[in-house]
Amino acid sequence: MSIQNTLTPTAIQRLAAPLYAGVPSAKVRLMQEYRSHICPLHEVIHEVPPQSAVLDVGCGNGLLLNLMASLGRIRQGHGFDVAGPAVAVANQVANDHELSSVVAFEHRSIEQGIPQLGHEVVTVVDVLHHVPDQHKAAFVAALCAVVPAGGRLIVKDMVVRPRWRAAANQMHDLVMARQWVEHVDSDQVEAWAARSGMQVSRRDRFNTLWYGHWLLVLDKH
Repeated sequence: MSIQNTLTPTAIQRLAAPLYAGVPSAKVRLMQEYRSHICPLHEVIHEVPPQSAVLDVGCGNGLLLNLMASLGRIRQGHGFDVAGPAVAVANQVANDHELSSVVAFEHRSIEQGIPQLGHEVVTVVDVLHHVPDQHKAAFVAALCAVVPAGGRLIVKDMVVRPRWRAAANQMHDLVMARQWVEHVDSDQVEAWAARSGMQVSRRDRFNTLWYGHWLLVLDKH
C-alpha cells in the first residue's frame, strides 16, 4: 500500500526530518520534524486530490507543499507567506531536494492579496486565527474567489471550544509567534464560504495533545 494511503503523524515526521536536515536553524528543524504531532497534516493531505495544482496560503516554512512534492502527490504547488525568512527556508528545502521543478515559494505582503493562479486546490492551515476578527469574513471571501469552478478549498484551524483547548493554542502562539490570536468557529467559516457558492464535503474535528483542531473541505461546483 502506498505511503500516501497510510500517512500518520509518525510517517510525516520521518519524511520531514531529512527534508529539513540542512536548515541552519535547529528550532526550525525541530518544529518541522515534530509539527505533525501537533497539527493533523495527514488529514489535510488526504483531502488533496492526487496530481492537483495546489496554492498554499500562509505556507510558513513550506512543510505541506514540500511533503506533498516529495511524495509525488501534487503536480505543481505554489506557496506564499508574509514572513520572508520562512519563505527562504521553504525555497532552500525545495532546492536541496530537487523539488523546485514542482513547488515554488513567494514572499508576499498582505497588501498584495492572494494570487489568482488557477490552482485547483487552495490550502489554508492555521492561518485564520492570525487574521484580525474584523477582516476574517473578507479573507474567507478572497480565498473562495481564487478557487476555480470544480476546485477545492481546505481550511484547517483551531477550535473555539472547549475554552481550555483554545487557551492552550493562544498561549502557544503568544510564545512562538508573539501574537494574541483570535479564533473563529468552523460553522462561521462555513457560513461565509456558502455566500461564495462553496459546499462542504467534509467537516471534522481532532485533538492532538492539548490542542483542538477543526477541518473544513469545501468544493466549488
